[in-house]
Amino acid sequence: MAKPISVFEKYAHEYDLMTNAIAREKPHALEIRALIDRFHPTSVLDAGCATGLTSYLLANAGIPAVGIDRSKPMLEMAKQKYSNTGLPLEFSLAHFEKLPATFTDRFDLIVCLANSISGVGSSANLQKSLASFMRCLKPGGVLVLQLLNFAAIKEGEIFPIRATRSGDILYHRFTERTGLVQQIHVIRTDLSQTQPSYEIFRHSYGNFTRTQLLAALKRVGFVKPLAFGKLDLSEKFRARSRDLVLIASRPAR
Repeated sequence: MAKPISVFEKYAHEYDLMTNAIAREKPHALEIRALIDRFHPTSVLDAGCATGLTSYLLANAGIPAVGIDRSKPMLEMAKQKYSNTGLPLEFSLAHFEKLPATFTDRFDLIVCLANSISGVGSSANLQKSLASFMRCLKPGGVLVLQLLNFAAIKEGEIFPIRATRSGDILYHRFTERTGLVQQIHVIRTDLSQTQPSYEIFRHSYGNFTRTQLLAALKRVGFVKPLAFGKLDLSEKFRARSRDLVLIASRPAR
């Protein structure tokens, strides 16, 4: 049975349009700057780099960055956008569960943002992924995990993510959660014709609770876990927080 296609593969060629990357770049640059100022990394792994914005922002700040993703179409877009910038930046196809041996002890900071960790699909793969991250961090290095809309999505409710428009193409995205299964829905409307055409797509994936994530981090040896409500780490995680950001460290030798 063929593996279901993900939203990241189906819409890779228009992902930046659908997520309004131009509008996201400035606020995300401030978030990345806050992480740089806090952790002072000299090398960063962007795990789940999508079309490469986070990797680019890190490299543009002078920090060597490696962006990895399991989606070939997304990596192709990232390479098209940023490979000829002359920045200390590279992209590679890889799975979190088994990162290349050449990554061992290489990074001061690993960022795994925008629900990328949820894509591993199971508790067993979560533990393998976190162990892989641990191996690739230098002693004392830091892992940053982000889960978007973590506390905002209620059981059985439809949660709107965003509506964006690019020319004659209109995108509506929303999500819903049933237990630990989350579904992203995309409605793509083409207004270029007298009679608009519609495309509806659904992508399901497993999710993790805060308790599961903290327990998995502890099992593989991460220490000093902290929970925040914003990626710039300006606010501790609270019940009213929309997102969840966890940071944890590989023990120093």
